[in-house]
Amino acid sequence: MRVVLLGPPGAGKGTQAERIKDKFRLTRIATGDLLRETVRRGTSLGRQAQDFMLRGRLVPDRVILALMRDKIREGVSGFILDGFPRSITQAEKLDKLLEAENKKLDLVINLEVNHNEMISRLKGRVICPECGRTYNKDEFVDQPLICKDCGTHLSQRSDDNPDAIEERLKVYLRHTLPLVDYYKGKGILRSISGKGSPQGVFQRIVDLLYSPGSIGI
Repeated sequence: MRVVLLGPPGAGKGTQAERIKDKFRLTRIATGDLLRETVRRGTSLGRQAQDFMLRGRLVPDRVILALMRDKIREGVSGFILDGFPRSITQAEKLDKLLEAENKKLDLVINLEVNHNEMISRLKGRVICPECGRTYNKDEFVDQPLICKDCGTHLSQRSDDNPDAIEERLKVYLRHTLPLVDYYKGKGILRSISGKGSPQGVFQRIVDLLYSPGSIGI
């Protein structure tokens, strides 16, 4: 199956995408991870993307689509897209990209989270610079911020500062929220509550994917 995971910043898309990937044996394609990797490697695309990322703004479509095209052409069949598309224009270009590869999306899952919870999650979020796993500081009361998977010291993302968070929320409302209606019109959107524990949210996703008439799992 080919799935898109939508939701505002702080909705837990990365955490849920990783769980979905493991349970259903999909390839997770996370544009944020792809971009950070290109920045880390100092590639031409990475240098172009870095300034936009630090300010919480959308990276130009030409950069994102170049990365996405390369990833999809690696031969992956089932995948979950995390962090893409983020605008109607990107969604339309993704449709064309998949069509050229004789593929199409099966389902779009929209995680719904209220504004206050979004802000709280983003301010407390830390990430492993080595393996990319995301945590919240609340998970490490009286404990060092060490990744539970690889033992690397955790750090806050550069775009999780207050100014960038505010800008990202504005960008989401202006560009990404309209995707809900876009995919609803295609008949492939399903919205679920992103409130509560990661395990509780994941169980709702699993129930959705296994529900009668879902996508034929």
